[in-house]
Amino acid sequence: MSANTPNPAHSSNLSQKGKSARTIVVWIVFTAIIAALFAVGYWPRVQADQSLRAEAQAEVIPRVVFAVAQRAKPIAGLTLPASVRPQRESTLYARANGYVKRLQVDIGDIVKQGQLLVEIEAPELEKELQQIAAQRAQIKTQLELTRITAERYHALLKTEAASPQEADEKKAAWDARKSDLAAADANIRRLQQMHSYLNVTAPFAGTIVARNVDVGALVQAGSASASGWLFKLVDSENLRVQVNVPQAQLPLLNAASKADLIIPELGQQGFPVEVRRNAGVFDAITRTMLVELSLANTEHKVSPGMYGQVQFHTKEASPPLVVPVSALVVASDGMRLAVIDAQDRIQLRSVKVGRDLGKELEILSGLKEGERVINNPRDSLSEGDKVQAVLQEKHEEKKSPEGDKVKPASKS
Repeated sequence: MSANTPNPAHSSNLSQKGKSARTIVVWIVFTAIIAALFAVGYWPRVQADQSLRAEAQAEVIPRVVFAVAQRAKPIAGLTLPASVRPQRESTLYARANGYVKRLQVDIGDIVKQGQLLVEIEAPELEKELQQIAAQRAQIKTQLELTRITAERYHALLKTEAASPQEADEKKAAWDARKSDLAAADANIRRLQQMHSYLNVTAPFAGTIVARNVDVGALVQAGSASASGWLFKLVDSENLRVQVNVPQAQLPLLNAASKADLIIPELGQQGFPVEVRRNAGVFDAITRTMLVELSLANTEHKVSPGMYGQVQFHTKEASPPLVVPVSALVVASDGMRLAVIDAQDRIQLRSVKVGRDLGKELEILSGLKEGERVINNPRDSLSEGDKVQAVLQEKHEEKKSPEGDKVKPASKS
């Protein structure tokens, strides 16, 4: 056999090796296809199963909406209704009987202290004063005579020309006339004082706000008759502003508190007022305390009897915590809040409630700033329950058409 002649055995081996290689490639491709089909069909099912398990677990843990406990806004000002009254007011009566002789003032007049208001004429009083003066003159004459007689009898007693009894009688008559003169002087002073009451003067500076007499009218002394007064006088320069302050706001006020009186009819410019005093007790019905402020009304812009508002310039040093009204749970043993702790578990916390601010409540104790409080808690929630906490603002976004993505809020 020559060298160029092909070997049949060698060719057969090469053919078998080529078939084996093709078979391996085919099996590799087939295995890859099977693995791909398995991955495409089975893996989505695994993911779907995991998703269903997560959703089922989420459905077991209830979702709650919470609000964060925050401090209320400090009260930068307190506005309360107020009424304006005069610092002093008086109803003037006559102190002597008589007729009105002359009126010096009328309503609306501003008078000074001691200024003459009305003159009263009393002829009987003047006649009585003249009579007492004449009686005094008689008593003084008799006193002089008894003095001389008593001194003479005292001199005669030394020479035994008169008895001691007679001397004592003359001395007693002299002493009696002395007493009569003192009584006459006292009566004259009384009538002179009564005569001075015929001129009625202003007890303090102010404004005449009412008049009840005319010239020629008969007036009687004293205030026994409700209709017998002459004038009504008020101090219009020094006014007092009365405000009923609620119990919750009273601690904000003190003697150094500054305020302004606002009367809409006189413009928005405030009149400075100062806190002077308070009643010291609360009204049992309104739970308010009467507080008085003083107003210097030298320009007479404000009139007594006006109604306005007082704006107190106050600010709370530490405002209380506030939560939504719907977060409060009313239980048989008191008020509670459902608080979410750091592990998203519920704590039913007893709290002390302050003022009702409408949409919010003041919490005075039992809660810390920044804690999460469940809004509208369900009755089925119990102490220690695990929850999914959603911030109230996020919850509202979920309800709106634009916000369809809701994420649980971070834990405090």
